[in-house]
Amino acid sequence: MFLRTASWRPRPLTLALTATAIASAALLRFDPWAGGPAAPMIYSAQSAARRVFPELSESELARATITLAQAGQPPVTLTPADNGQHAVIVGEAPLGPADAEGLAGLWSSLRMATTLRAVAEDSALGPVRGEIAVEVDGRRAAVTLHGAASDGVGDYGTIAGAGSWVVEPELAAALAQPASAWLSRRLVPIEASEAAAVRVGPLELARGADSLWRVVAGASPQILSEPAMALRLDRIVAAEFEPAPTEAAELPVSPWLEVQDRSGRRWEVRLGPPCPGQPGRVVVDRGAGTRGCVEAEIDAPWPIDDPDGGLVEPQLAPYAYGRVLAVQMEAPERRRLRRLGGGWVVEEDGALHEVAEPEVFRWWTTLQQAPVELPARPLTGFLPEVDLTIESDSSQRLRLRCGPAEGVPLACRRDEAPPLAVAREEPLALAFTRETFAERRLLSFGTGEVRELEILPGRGSDAVRQSVRLDLGVWRLDAPVHPDGAAALDEVRLEAMLAGLQAARAEAWTDRPLTAPLRTIRVERTGSEAATLELHPDCVAHVPGQPRAALLPKSTCAALSDDLLYSDPLRFWLGQARRVELSSGTGSATATREGVEEATWSTSGDPTLLAGLPGWESFRAVRLVQGEPRGEPTTAKILRPGAATVTVEVGPTIEEAPAWVRLRGADWYYAAEAAERR
Repeated sequence: MFLRTASWRPRPLTLALTATAIASAALLRFDPWAGGPAAPMIYSAQSAARRVFPELSESELARATITLAQAGQPPVTLTPADNGQHAVIVGEAPLGPADAEGLAGLWSSLRMATTLRAVAEDSALGPVRGEIAVEVDGRRAAVTLHGAASDGVGDYGTIAGAGSWVVEPELAAALAQPASAWLSRRLVPIEASEAAAVRVGPLELARGADSLWRVVAGASPQILSEPAMALRLDRIVAAEFEPAPTEAAELPVSPWLEVQDRSGRRWEVRLGPPCPGQPGRVVVDRGAGTRGCVEAEIDAPWPIDDPDGGLVEPQLAPYAYGRVLAVQMEAPERRRLRRLGGGWVVEEDGALHEVAEPEVFRWWTTLQQAPVELPARPLTGFLPEVDLTIESDSSQRLRLRCGPAEGVPLACRRDEAPPLAVAREEPLALAFTRETFAERRLLSFGTGEVRELEILPGRGSDAVRQSVRLDLGVWRLDAPVHPDGAAALDEVRLEAMLAGLQAARAEAWTDRPLTAPLRTIRVERTGSEAATLELHPDCVAHVPGQPRAALLPKSTCAALSDDLLYSDPLRFWLGQARRVELSSGTGSATATREGVEEATWSTSGDPTLLAGLPGWESFRAVRLVQGEPRGEPTTAKILRPGAATVTVEVGPTIEEAPAWVRLRGADWYYAAEAAERR
């Protein structure tokens, strides 16, 4: 075996393959056909887009000076000026304040302006059209604009320190704008809501620490309405300003308007004679810059003391409830109502008495919203009986002194202003005691607790018992029996009654009535005893077991006196009907239609019976009545596809509508208002 291994020799094929591999490697290393070294592929970084002004940030606008210099024209400079705004300067001459929106748009365009492509060094850029320069905190960046690019896309521009590029055409459009395009067209370059003090001629107005406008001089020191002030001020500050003709520069002007904002910035405007060649407009001077013309109506008088002027605050105490911290009463007795630990207390004789917060809210809301108005003539014989000082969340207080005056049952004086008439029919309780804020709610339950509601007629009443229950989230009608079931139940009236029960409170306490109630409303609650309320005549309510009864507000009384069924049953039934069969005595008639969506009926039979049919849909019931109605009825059998057939008795027509409607076999009926008057 060892002799055979020592005598091994490579085969000819192996030698041939080895020689081929060596030759291939030599050719790869020393390629005689390469023709010199290959050049690597190079990508130019200058072909990528870049920002024209890469160092600008949004916050630098307030400190930036922008110069738009067109070739052969004075440069237009937008430079920071007084009051934190920019001024427009043409050459060395000031033109006026810059338009804030236009300036913000220009700044955004400059910040986001980009190049479109690079330009070869030997390209002809064309004549210089102008330069846009921006200077911020001593840093200056500029671009010089030339002609349009050869491909028609963009313009040639030379960026300082960055060479020539094709830039977006928006830069050339901004450069081409006339100087007047950057001028503010508002008479005063602020919003009316930013104003804190205003002087218009002899009239001086100012916001107090409580943000209410007050007259300082020039008229009676009234509190002014915020919406009315915003409207009048906006007419002035937003008046359209147009540059005046050259001859207006020599016309005399006098101080007229002074506006100050919350940060102390101040603007002054002088008013002159009519604008030359522009009837209905007057000359105004905003200080540095060109004069302009505005509508003459901006100098209209401010009717502070005019009862029809609409400038005086129409609410007695225009403070929101959440802003009131305390109310100090000096007359008729000394007493103090103030917040304490999320609630309210009354301080009296050095003692603190906790009171019900909902009653404080109602008392304050009534006082706050009491309407006041300027009397036609100044009030005489004013005798203040109640003296209140309202302390809000600001350092400013509002003093109210109220009492009768000659010819007016109640007038109130705010601070040192002349008294205003209180235009309220119901008495306004301004003086307070602990009893004023005592708990007055008659019932206490949440809407989610209610499981059943029942209305029981009083002894001797002709009302109808009504009962509903909540079943799996759906209200079901238990009484009275009705062919439509729950569909006859008006859930809006039901919710209104529940809301009335929850909101039922005593406006005043009275003796318990000795007569039977008109109705008793009973509410079954989950996990609690039933809540019961008896409703008596004259809006008197009583909770069984309580020693006194309560006088309810009229709105609550109306909600608790209502019924639970829909008031327009005939409209509902006829809307679903395809056939109505009428009969009365020996007469009969029929009305049919092809589909419930059709508005036209085909009729046949007694025309007397058919004559009243058009007025049936206008029937509205005012209440449900137990017993037998008066008048000869017309029987109507209403066939409804997909619903039960309804047979009803319809009372005689009064004032183009039936007087009553009764389901056949029922011991109650729907009564219209006309039937109640009979």
